[in-house]
Amino acid sequence: MLSFSHSFLRGGLRVAAVFFAFGSHLWAADSSPVTARPEPSVLSLGEALRRAAERNPVLLARAYETRAAEATVEQAGQRPTPTLDVSLENFAGTGARQGVRGLEATVQASQPIERGGKLGRRVALAERERDAAMSDAAVERAEVLTETVVRFVDALAAQEALRLADQPRRLAQETVVAMDARVRAGSVSPAEAARARASLARAEADVARAEAAVQTARMRLAAAWGGTLDEISALVGTVRLPDSPPVRTPSAVWLPGHPHVQWHASMIARRRAALELEQAHAVQDFSVGGGLRFLREGSDAALVAGVSIPLPVRHRNQGAIRAARERLFGAEQTARAAEAELEAAFSVAWQDLTVAHDLAHQLKRQVLPPTESAARAVQHAFAQGQLPLVDVLEAQRALVAVQREILDAELAYIRAVARVDALTDLTFSAVNSLLSQP
Repeated sequence: MLSFSHSFLRGGLRVAAVFFAFGSHLWAADSSPVTARPEPSVLSLGEALRRAAERNPVLLARAYETRAAEATVEQAGQRPTPTLDVSLENFAGTGARQGVRGLEATVQASQPIERGGKLGRRVALAERERDAAMSDAAVERAEVLTETVVRFVDALAAQEALRLADQPRRLAQETVVAMDARVRAGSVSPAEAARARASLARAEADVARAEAAVQTARMRLAAAWGGTLDEISALVGTVRLPDSPPVRTPSAVWLPGHPHVQWHASMIARRRAALELEQAHAVQDFSVGGGLRFLREGSDAALVAGVSIPLPVRHRNQGAIRAARERLFGAEQTARAAEAELEAAFSVAWQDLTVAHDLAHQLKRQVLPPTESAARAVQHAFAQGQLPLVDVLEAQRALVAVQREILDAELAYIRAVARVDALTDLTFSAVNSLLSQP
């Protein structure tokens, strides 16, 4: 019952202009950031997820990596550049070749020619690396959103624990007033009043600890999007435990679309493209060139041409091909292991979900009602002077203990549902439905 900023840096005099708005944050060029104080708001899980997805610093950094990978694809499509060779011969010698009297010059341009489909395979590898960067960003996004859900539930739990801690304090305050009246009337000893004040002091200490826990949990939640505690005034959400757990989703439905599975698939494709490029490197390239030679005698000129062909007598890139092949096999094996781990994690989360669901319903239906009745009866008897204060305190502690057990079971259920959602549905629809507003 849980009621990207573009930075422009140019040479010469540095001119920097950065304009970036996130909510109430404004960053101005060459000046300190001007930050408007955020207005506290009542935060829902959906809003927390939206902020984390849009403002998490790690995800913003990942966007740069993805764009860098796009630039790598562009560079991979460039052909080898030609070269210009200038040779000077027959100068600074002796006799007829003294000084520059016998100088001959050759100007020649040459162009490397790639063979074996290296260009296309190089582009294919860069594209696979771009896909891997995008998959890596998707994995990071899934982890950030999952952690945001966990922190939201923790903050909601701390908020509810504070509410539970406030109940004994209010009862202790009422009891102190009643005991003081009885002491003045002479019906109880001052020792009973002192005991009531001690109970109130403990209750107030529990509330203080609960308030600190709420602040800490909210700060951790705000950090999920790089925010501050000032942005959260309260969390909204009421746990509505269903009468029965949801239907288990077969792994064949959710496993292929999981970000980790897709990341491993992109790594396999990347390794395969790397192998194909290494195989293309086994085919030797050559260079062709041509130009003019300027002769000293009579200032004549002549054409020159040439072809440069490597002779693969020592190796045909077999070591690099073997290494790339082994890396491909390793990536395939790692992908199978990752799928097995995901299925195991799903089974464990589902087991925790079922156990927590059954425990919460058992406590609410079989344990809470008689405990509440007993607490009311003891309180009534104390008001009539039939029972001592110690019985009231014991009954109240028993009721709070049961309420905390129910809260813990409900939170365990929500956390298990969040883990299942993190594997099967990154919109976290199941958790959102549990934390529906009253």
